Amino acid sequence: MGRLDRTLRFIVGVALIPIGLFALGGWQANLSGVLVAAFALVPLVTSLTGFCPGYIPFGISTCDREQNQTKLS
Repeated sequence: MGRLDRTLRFIVGVALIPIGLFALGGWQANLSGVLVAAFALVPLVTSLTGFCPGYIPFGISTCDREQNQTKLS
């Protein structure tokens, strides 16, 4: 996973947590807010690990060419 991909996922994940908990009422156990906050864990975890299992079946790689060549060797 490339640096831009990881950064964008991290930003989205961090932004979705307060949206889900506070703006959508997840703090008061509103189901939609809880679901949005829980979904925020997906981009956060994939950003922090640098691995997205959804890319495997499609053969997607967002690494730059040098990083990709190193991994293939």
